Amino acid sequence: MSSTATTGLPDLANLRDVGGLRTHDGRRTRQGRLLRSGTPFYLDATQSRHLVDGLGLRLRIDLRSRGEVDGATNSHLAAVEREVLLAPIGAGGAGTVPATAAAEHTMMAHYLRYLEHAADSFALIARALADAERLPALLHCTLGKDRTGTVVAVLLSAVGVLDDEIVADYARTEGQNDALLDRLRRLPEYRRRLELLPAESLRAVPESMSLFLAGLQDGYGGGAGYLRSAGVGADVLDRLTGELVEESR
Repeated sequence: MSSTATTGLPDLANLRDVGGLRTHDGRRTRQGRLLRSGTPFYLDATQSRHLVDGLGLRLRIDLRSRGEVDGATNSHLAAVEREVLLAPIGAGGAGTVPATAAAEHTMMAHYLRYLEHAADSFALIARALADAERLPALLHCTLGKDRTGTVVAVLLSAVGVLDDEIVADYARTEGQNDALLDRLRRLPEYRRRLELLPAESLRAVPESMSLFLAGLQDGYGGGAGYLRSAGVGADVLDRLTGELVEESR
């Protein structure tokens, strides 16, 4: 699935295909299997149909909480999409990072808390993406940065993608959400949330993801180790790799 195929979705912020990323064994991730984005709330009927019929989307994986979903559901998309998997990712509160910590360390700690508090959702996602009948899939939260970035990083790590490639994909979010943030600030609930966030937390700084990947490796031996700890079997991991990574040439 090329970037040209996704140009018919101007209101799906921070959208991209995670195909074409290099793995440790010299292969690349498959195009057209997994997309990532911000919220699809603003898609009109034409764009919703293009996402499902034009891009062939079979599964949308929503990382938002039930409350977020109930407050921002797109009726145009709901009318045409085939399957939705709600897999909420949460950090279990604010955590205990020192107030003096650098922003990238604060974000890293936040991302690591996702692993602690949302293992069931990570496992659910991995099992869904290991099923060829449910692909292509779109994975999203609201901005497509923190929850989406962490889940994508774990998945890519699990199938052998190089850390530098994962970091670069995460950093592509930088500057992609300005228009979306303006829209969200017009919604009272999101405006209140955004006002409480420090400005640096809205950025996609490469060091945040680099630190997270180091913590993922130290704590679990990488993405595959984490998913195994969450109850994902070796057979599922093998199928996940087969679906997301090209065969050896």
